[in-house]
Amino acid sequence: MTYFENAVYINAEITEYEGHPLINALPLINSPQETAQLIRRIPEVRPEEIILPAHIRRHAMLRIMDGFLYPTKAHLQLEQTISSMIRQGYLSRNIADKSYQETLNNTADFQSKNRNAGNEALVSSVIGCSGAGKSTAVKAILSGYPQVIMHSEYQHVQLVWLKVECPHDASIKSLCINFFRALDSALGNNSQYEKQYVKPRANAEMLLGDFARIAALHSIGLLVIDEIQHLERSNSGISEKILRFFVQLTNTIKLPILFVGTPKAYEIFSPSMRSARRASQFGSINWSRFNTANKTGKGSDWDRFFTQLWSLQWFKSPQPLTEEIKNLFWDYSQGIAHVAVTLFYLCQTRAVTIGREIINKQLVDTIFNEELHMIRPMIRALQSGVEDEIQKYADLEIPKASLVQNDMVYVEEAVIKENKNSELTKLQQLISMLEQMGIGDDIAPVVAEQAVEELPNGSIFDLIIKRQLRWPV
Repeated sequence: MTYFENAVYINAEITEYEGHPLINALPLINSPQETAQLIRRIPEVRPEEIILPAHIRRHAMLRIMDGFLYPTKAHLQLEQTISSMIRQGYLSRNIADKSYQETLNNTADFQSKNRNAGNEALVSSVIGCSGAGKSTAVKAILSGYPQVIMHSEYQHVQLVWLKVECPHDASIKSLCINFFRALDSALGNNSQYEKQYVKPRANAEMLLGDFARIAALHSIGLLVIDEIQHLERSNSGISEKILRFFVQLTNTIKLPILFVGTPKAYEIFSPSMRSARRASQFGSINWSRFNTANKTGKGSDWDRFFTQLWSLQWFKSPQPLTEEIKNLFWDYSQGIAHVAVTLFYLCQTRAVTIGREIINKQLVDTIFNEELHMIRPMIRALQSGVEDEIQKYADLEIPKASLVQNDMVYVEEAVIKENKNSELTKLQQLISMLEQMGIGDDIAPVVAEQAVEELPNGSIFDLIIKRQLRWPV
């Protein structure tokens, strides 16, 4: 049974949000610290399970695969992007204002409108290699919002977010079917919309028009299109038509759209879509593997991620983490989170099965070559660092050519490198002070890094004041 949360309105947090029921029914805007706590998933290793027979312990260890998520700076950036997109998209869709009906009327002749993406494009994307955790991150962040809110005073059902997978055949009809099915599932409609609109004689134009009208009717706050790289399988005419439809959707009814996909997606973005992404105030997120330049450094994202992962041992005598093991897992996973988690799980299950509860180089080598042999060519390509080898596998890495336009990335890297020593000292001081203020040692580094990035020239006291004002404990 679908649960509809009754709207409870909070005081607007900024002036622009005053008098907007769709916005004020949402949860409070999260601080980076609250975001880290929201999405952090650390499975429990119960003491009584450690003494269980190996064949039973293996089942408990599955929690590593199903329930481990460690927040990084990328997660904080994504949450802030999603939070902003939902609220900004609702600004021009105020159900308490008589102009709201005009917004609905705008979809009556939706397909006849031919609007180019302008400065208000509510489009963003999360692009990264398979297994890096993009979809998992989006799902975890969206779980912090009720999906359906009932506004009894306005007789309105608000759908805060909807996640739709781009179909494998990349056809317009299949995309619309996926949309209506996701909508029916969220609203508990028992396929009402799918049955009503997906008919044998319904053509692409009709389906896209119905798509837009229903999206406007239910005030969808964010439309997430996952696996967008599937459009690469259609002919260019179809893929460009779908992308133009999405841009038109965000411009006409102010529906924010978040595309999620692998590096293949860069090949299918048409010039008009690239323009929309550049015009969007939300930008795009390159969801990379863990930073190769800082993979072994203390306090790096990889260091914190793998240290937390390593603590999940169902061994009778937990094994301490060494730099050799951490570097070995990096080498065999190349910083891809899912590969690292899978390799660790398989090593641990093999260790308890053979009765020698230790993970060493020999065991890791064996598991990688025997049980992960299908991804071995991809990992070898990444290990080589040769661009031509890497690009043989389109889901692995964002092509460097696609990153050239992000000039600010290189500027930021140069500044970070130039000021490495002073910034590291400032960062360490801030982390220490945050921990003394009661913030957990796993979350403090992420929050501190966010503060330093937002106020790079601030003193340690400026950073503490910034945190107290915006990120209250």
